[in-house]
Amino acid sequence: MSTSVALEVRGLSVGYGLRNGVLKEVVSDVDFVLERGKILGMAGESGCGKSTTALAAIGYRPGAMQVPAGQSKLGDIDLLNIPLAQLRRIWGSKVVYMPQASSNGLTPALTIGRQMAEPLKIHLGLTGQANHDRQVELLKEVGVPNPEAALRRYPHQFSGGQQQRINLAIAISCNPEVLILDEPTTGLDVTTQARIVKLLRRVVEEHQTAALFVSHDLPLLAEISDRIAIMYAGQVIESGPAGELMSRPEHPYTRALLAAVPDATGTRALSGIPGAPPPGVVAGACPFAPRCQFSIKSCSESNPKLLPLRPTHNVRCLRAGNYETLSISDRPGVLGTVEDSASLLSVDDVWCEYGSRGHAIPVVKGVTFSVAPGETLAFVGESGSGKSTLLRAIAGLHPRSSGEIQFDGATLAPDVGKRSRSARRDVQIVFQNPDMSLNPRHDVMSLVTRPLQLFAPELSKADREERARKILADVNLPESMVHRYPSELSGGQKQRIAIARAFVTNPRLILADEITSALDVSVQAAILDLLSGLSAEYGTSVVFVTHDLAVVRAIAHRALVLQKGVVREIGPVTQLFDSPADDYTRELVGAIPMFRPQTYGVDATSSLT
Repeated sequence: MSTSVALEVRGLSVGYGLRNGVLKEVVSDVDFVLERGKILGMAGESGCGKSTTALAAIGYRPGAMQVPAGQSKLGDIDLLNIPLAQLRRIWGSKVVYMPQASSNGLTPALTIGRQMAEPLKIHLGLTGQANHDRQVELLKEVGVPNPEAALRRYPHQFSGGQQQRINLAIAISCNPEVLILDEPTTGLDVTTQARIVKLLRRVVEEHQTAALFVSHDLPLLAEISDRIAIMYAGQVIESGPAGELMSRPEHPYTRALLAAVPDATGTRALSGIPGAPPPGVVAGACPFAPRCQFSIKSCSESNPKLLPLRPTHNVRCLRAGNYETLSISDRPGVLGTVEDSASLLSVDDVWCEYGSRGHAIPVVKGVTFSVAPGETLAFVGESGSGKSTLLRAIAGLHPRSSGEIQFDGATLAPDVGKRSRSARRDVQIVFQNPDMSLNPRHDVMSLVTRPLQLFAPELSKADREERARKILADVNLPESMVHRYPSELSGGQKQRIAIARAFVTNPRLILADEITSALDVSVQAAILDLLSGLSAEYGTSVVFVTHDLAVVRAIAHRALVLQKGVVREIGPVTQLFDSPADDYTRELVGAIPMFRPQTYGVDATSSLT
């Protein structure tokens, strides 16, 4: 193994033991290397095996996970063939894993200082003042303000971006050789994400750490990665240098993923990928063939090997190298304006606070706006700007200290429990974290039909299930999953269920709180297309909270920019992007990753040679 290689993975296969004794293979024959001072990006839709591959590569095998084949060598040590006690000495010192949600990496009951002290004591033997000094040094390095005070605070007292900085400080505290980053910027606003990405890149280069960066955000991977591997159905289907893979993708799946990326320039419409990935490895055929517009008979008869097309670019496709360069679609990707009409939702001088009386802190300050029938309004701004609080106030889940909210001309009670049945049916909310709204004891069918039991009791069980199956198909969830439980689904699949459940009653207003932040680009495109389609078909209005300004341009008619609870600017999306009037809006727009994907593999004019 080259001295520049920190971790070498060869022939990795992963499966889950079923009750009948059969091993269900979900990852097959994966090869990759992690080089010191370099970042390997790994992308693909939810359920394609990215996180499973990352965890298995460092020897982590929860529950029924098994690794029937492969090697993962850290120097001379094969992490797949050593005792658990030895692995535990390696985890946290030589190999570190950073989870997707920043809060998941921190214990809420312990101060930051206590959490940082533990790995320093266990792996480096630092105690007392030496331990404390190292904590302060690490927090300074990752840019946490006032480190001494920060060590005495608890995780909930920090924003998501600051929590992720602290996670990174803990991760690099023992100077690890390998860093596994599992969606580390998901849920962060665009300016915070830009700062974290810059910090990660600097830390990897300065410490000469080898990093694997798992993400569904292709523009982000293009910005931070040295190389990128695309996974589908548990296999790497394409890999190469980041710039080359993004500008000259060879696999139809990679091209389709790029076409699904929201375009911040507004010149291209989103294009989702029909269907969904298979739930595991497919033997004897190309797993993407059923969804590929370029597939031929031989694609369904054999699964090609991953072979070099160019010296550093590998592709798993029978037709690789035969694609012509496709033209950029000129379909507009921005919505027009909604015709003037009576407002469906009116928010007038609304104030919201956190804290008890006498110590309350205002977080929403005198916000006024309206939403027309069929209009999509986006709330944008950094973490802590009041976006989600304002949305929850509209939903009746957060008290407002003053102001009025009207729906279809009638005043909405501040508490959702005091609203009429029709108001609760007509105003539905989808949360950022689907685990907050999905009962783990109910299967998918029960979860999606429950609102129909409450708001459409006249429907028979068969009618409810028929409606549920239709909406589940609309959000790209396979029929085979309707009797699974939340614990058996990926994060993206759980979010699709939460979205389906909100839409199943045909509401008039959808309140969407960062609903696509955990979704891969293909599903995100399908969900955004679904939102637009339902809005157009049923006149459904949408209030959409997001940190992704490219998404705003793809779906919204107007945008409302919030900073520290105050409206800085509101207007048509094209105006805010092309000629923002406020300095803060200009800062947000300037932080968007400037990646302009081509519409590879999905345009009607595409062809093969």
